[in-house]
Amino acid sequence: MKPIISSLIFLLSLSILSQPRLIISLSGGYNLPMGELKGNISDSSDRLNTYGIKNGFNIGLNGKYAIDKKRNFRITFGGSFNRMSGEGEYIHGNKVKEHKHMNIISAGLGAEYSFTPKGKTNPFIGFELTGNFISGETEETVTLINPSVFHEHAGTTKKNLKSASRFGITLGGGIEFSFSKNIGALIGAKYSMVNLIGKQYDSVAAVGEYNLNDKESGSLKTKNISLLQIYAGVSYYLMHPSKRK
Repeated sequence: MKPIISSLIFLLSLSILSQPRLIISLSGGYNLPMGELKGNISDSSDRLNTYGIKNGFNIGLNGKYAIDKKRNFRITFGGSFNRMSGEGEYIHGNKVKEHKHMNIISAGLGAEYSFTPKGKTNPFIGFELTGNFISGETEETVTLINPSVFHEHAGTTKKNLKSASRFGITLGGGIEFSFSKNIGALIGAKYSMVNLIGKQYDSVAAVGEYNLNDKESGSLKTKNISLLQIYAGVSYYLMHPSKRK
């Protein structure tokens, strides 16, 4: 019995020592716009008060660095690229078909709690403070029905969203699956509030551009940009503790 107990203790010590301090993950997934990011271009109220986005995708590269011996608490860092789009038709004197997309590049720094870092299945929760760089484009195609009203020429025009920077917060969680000492997988979800800080309104735009205008002004309401990111990816385990001599 004693040799069996000694063997179990030895294996447990190896399991503890094998926990990596650094994890690098590459992921991709699906975006669901929320708040005033989500909207229906065909609805007149939505065209005025939302960004008319329907869905999109995300690609992320993130790191986690454990700061305690048990590897429960981690500093998280990294970034993601989010591309989302929406389209619809409406009548504005003439028939207008509109297609738009928005890009959000986010960089984050935060903290995470890992529930079972020594297990092959490891749930986690965390939060990050984020800096967000927003850009995009809108394309309008006018079908000429009444040339004397609103639009003078049929055809397609494009405008670029003037690049804007905003700051926000991300809350999330997921599960890690360890396949071996060096590699694993993860699935998770994040709720990102993109423009908590830095909202602006500017009535003047350069030719061929339009402004994000997410701050309240006159009859225009504040636009809160948020999204749910669902993702899955592969993880690489680095910085394993040295073996005892």
